[in-house]
Amino acid sequence: MHNLNRPPVFVYVINVDWYFELHWLQRALATLNAGAEVHLVMGMTDPRLIDSFSRYGFICHQWNIDRKSLNPIFNLHGLMELYQLLKSISPDVIHAITIKPNIYVGLIFYLLRVPYLLSITGTGIIFSGKSLSTKLIRPVIRLLYKASKRKDVNRRIVFENREDRAYFINTGLCDSHEAVTILGAGVNPDLYEPVAEQETDTPIILFAARLLWDKGLGDLVEAARYLRSQGLKFSIQVAGIIDHSSINAIDERVLEDWSREGAIQWLGTEKNMPSLIAQANIVTLPTFYGEGVPRILIEAASCERAIVATDMPGCREIVRHGINGLLVPARNIDALAEALAQLIQNPGLRKKMGKQGRRIVERDFSEQQVISETLSLYKELLS
Repeated sequence: MHNLNRPPVFVYVINVDWYFELHWLQRALATLNAGAEVHLVMGMTDPRLIDSFSRYGFICHQWNIDRKSLNPIFNLHGLMELYQLLKSISPDVIHAITIKPNIYVGLIFYLLRVPYLLSITGTGIIFSGKSLSTKLIRPVIRLLYKASKRKDVNRRIVFENREDRAYFINTGLCDSHEAVTILGAGVNPDLYEPVAEQETDTPIILFAARLLWDKGLGDLVEAARYLRSQGLKFSIQVAGIIDHSSINAIDERVLEDWSREGAIQWLGTEKNMPSLIAQANIVTLPTFYGEGVPRILIEAASCERAIVATDMPGCREIVRHGINGLLVPARNIDALAEALAQLIQNPGLRKKMGKQGRRIVERDFSEQQVISETLSLYKELLS
């Protein structure tokens, strides 16, 4: 129970600074504005970000986490460093985000015994990856999630989609009483406002995501080549973060090759997402990665853009097939090409789907809703 004479102390434990800024900043600011002292423990890669976090009033701590490494010795070092950091902060609530921080905080609880939340922001490459290394590490990760399960633990496990929640409960990775669903990060519908599509004979298809192979950009390039061979006119704009610390990052040279070939227009990392979406006609994410709820799809729907995405957990939460977009089977290039062709050739359908998408966002995916659901979980744990 925290001392009522001082503000409650919250710690966010997250793997990297840019990910925090993109997906968690608004929730952490709301925690700060509710009167808490807020610490950020994370891998810090960008001094400008740390500077701006400090100006907001967060207390920042560098944590040397190797996101790529599966080496248990290095991980043991990361675990000990995190334990020392958390012990020195003496928090009332810890909020761990993404798999490695989840596992570490679950284990540290045995020493610290502080109420905590784990955010499962999709099952990620560990659960969806097909490589030998991910297949070998998967049983270990499941074992570690199970090891942190105890009857006397005051904690919540927060999922971004219902299917991940069901998977964790059904496979014994957590109990149903502690599992909560909060749909994605939400967006501010006033910021991501509807903008009428530009009328054009060459529609723009936007792909904006972390540049990992598992996000399906390679499949999109294949589908585009086929559609162009059929005489369809369109362009593909690609924007996103090249995540060098991920084991399945797309090399920048590949993007440059595709650009030279005319397969895509490579825009680099774009900060102004509302204007990027406004100039597009269709937004697509042919992902086969373990998503939470992809933020770009919520943003697209909020801006009244029709979507083509894969029929995967997380994508299914925001895209209703035939209503605000089209869902296609993962890794099926023919189906992806067919869905894109349908929307390229049918501006009327795109417009109708865009309007429906906006309604879905206003009802289920507003940032305000996500923030208030998160803050009420914090209150539960504090009491």
